[in-house]
Amino acid sequence: MCIVSKNIKFCTCKASSVEQLHHYWLLHRRNKDKNTVLIGEIILPSFATYDEQNLKTLETRLNEPDAFDFDTDFKNKDILEVVLHNKDVSKRSVYGFQYKKSKWVKKEIDYFYTSGHCDTIQFGKMKKIFLHK
Repeated sequence: MCIVSKNIKFCTCKASSVEQLHHYWLLHRRNKDKNTVLIGEIILPSFATYDEQNLKTLETRLNEPDAFDFDTDFKNKDILEVVLHNKDVSKRSVYGFQYKKSKWVKKEIDYFYTSGHCDTIQFGKMKKIFLHK
């Protein structure tokens, strides 16, 4: 397993979608006009990651003022999804965070909620992602 660097940088990018990125982040925001109820069960393999070391590193880094390469304007209840190794299903990891009281805190992502009630308002790639030994 790869260890996330404490210097990871969340960047904007010129990609048209996350599909072409190996590692990326998505910012979801509640849209009060979007109230689609999705019913079902996710059949895909679970990519939720519970690696506490990487989760803690990401949570700490997200709350540092220089974590993003742009001026941030996060809103309460924004959801941030961090995906590592997108192109390798055997290594793919997903970490979730929610913005609460001016701080990012870890949160399991509810894909039914984000799909039915949120818009993805921004995404990007990451730099300085892993520790190199």
